[in-house]
Amino acid sequence: MAEMTTPESGAKKKGHKKVRSKKMSTRVDLTAMVDLGFLLITFFMLATTFNKPKAMEVNKPAKDDEIDQKDLPEIKQSKTYTVLIAANDKAYCYTASDDDSGNVSVDSTDFSRTGFRERLRERQKAVATQWGSQDELFVLIKPLPQSDYRNLVNVLDEMAINGVKKYAIIDEFNGPDSLIVKQVGQSFEPAAASN
Repeated sequence: MAEMTTPESGAKKKGHKKVRSKKMSTRVDLTAMVDLGFLLITFFMLATTFNKPKAMEVNKPAKDDEIDQKDLPEIKQSKTYTVLIAANDKAYCYTASDDDSGNVSVDSTDFSRTGFRERLRERQKAVATQWGSQDELFVLIKPLPQSDYRNLVNVLDEMAINGVKKYAIIDEFNGPDSLIVKQVGQSFEPAAASN
């Protein structure tokens, strides 16, 4: 039983014949307070709602037989930004021009805040300047077989952080992709499994 006691006081003083009355000790029983505390803790633990985990939605494409190729809109190259996710925590980003000149500007970056995030924001500003809104940007995410899954998740997180509304994960590679992959010493073949 929990209790609180105070020391007794009021003894005779030496040399005086006057006797003071003896004070009784105060005793407070705290058992009910402890029970009430545990009841309140239990109530708030059971009555509280915890934050539910939020998952990022990824739209999956329709089956090929359901898609009419004539209905697909053509996306201009000046609205796109292609991200090749490579091994060793590297990303190679490029943009192409709308004309058939073959001009491609390639940039190598990592996945730090000053790396890929800054490149993506620069591209959003360029598209907003040219097309009037950064929502016109379409990001093509192309992970190479040697890339880490963690880096793909980092790129998807950056899409959500920077408010990119149009993006796609693509496993088809084109001419500029092949040139970049050869130049940086990567390949389109999966990495050999180590035993």
